[in-house]
Amino acid sequence: VISQKTVYKAKLFEVKEQKVLLPDNKKHVYEIVEKRPTVNIFPLDDKYDLYLISQYRYMFKRRILEAVAGHVDENETSLAAAKRELQEEAGIVASQWEEIARIETAASVIKATSHLFLARDLEHGKSAPEQGEDINVVKISLNEALIKVMSGEINNAATMIGILMLDKLKKEN
Repeated sequence: VISQKTVYKAKLFEVKEQKVLLPDNKKHVYEIVEKRPTVNIFPLDDKYDLYLISQYRYMFKRRILEAVAGHVDENETSLAAAKRELQEEAGIVASQWEEIARIETAASVIKATSHLFLARDLEHGKSAPEQGEDINVVKISLNEALIKVMSGEINNAATMIGILMLDKLKKEN
């Protein structure tokens, strides 16, 4: 890397221009979008019922069935963000937490990390979604969620990975 500069900064991401020297001594410029880290939470009860959310996503102009998710705030751990998001979006508090994966949801231009958490020993309360969030909590069996992943009805990458991992963990335990 010869040089790097931020060309645009927003609340949730930053666009950087990076000049690099390639192995053949040629110079190349890359534009990189760096997103703040995110969390995806998979609250699972003792009957293997999973709590997902149905949320209208303006970017896609439709409702999406997905895991509870959100961004990690500055000076916040991924676990603290997961606990906060689960309570805000679904009104659920969990006493058992396990990070089941850390995924890079990136290509050559976008750099993003997401922490996937399994939440167990659940208590249900009242949610407090942020302004503009149109969220409904959906209780679904893990098997039904798996069917929706395989049919393409659930197509959010982090949600798909989490459901597939939960299914594998269930079979191994």
